[in-house]
Amino acid sequence: MLNKLNNLHTIGRVLILLGLIIAVSACGFRLRGSVEVPDVLQQTHITGIAEFSVLNQELKRVLQRAGSEVMSQPGNAKSIISISGEKFRRRVLSVDATGRASEFELYYQYNFKITNTDGEVIVKNQKISLTRDYKFDPDNVLAKDAEESLIRTDMIKFSVRQMMRRIDSQLKSAQTK
Repeated sequence: MLNKLNNLHTIGRVLILLGLIIAVSACGFRLRGSVEVPDVLQQTHITGIAEFSVLNQELKRVLQRAGSEVMSQPGNAKSIISISGEKFRRRVLSVDATGRASEFELYYQYNFKITNTDGEVIVKNQKISLTRDYKFDPDNVLAKDAEESLIRTDMIKFSVRQMMRRIDSQLKSAQTK
């Protein structure tokens, strides 16, 4: 009798878990890293930044992971992502008792727009800007330089995800109009 009760209890847990999985998937939940590429971006060309820059490589990676083909020539593409004004700035946020910097702020910014091959604007010009701060130890400069480099890379990755969400949102709202 006890064995049957345990089996029923296990089956109940499995059914509850299955119900939760169905409920979460029915509401449109997706893992944060997954991005759906609109039809317009199925074949795209990236312009305005160096081919081997971190931003270009991350944008290519995200597009290709989502099923888009990044074209090397604009003539072969359906759309063109134009990026301009990419810049990093660093400023001192605080200093210690001896006047040495103890905290820095990193600022990252660029503009992007998407046009089709005829020059018609698909997504109007938008600015992406991010700010991060970190503590600096003047006695451990090499480690802090490596930390800053990691923060810069993370900022670029986050900015690409932010750009893709904006593109997706704008294209979806344009379709409903």
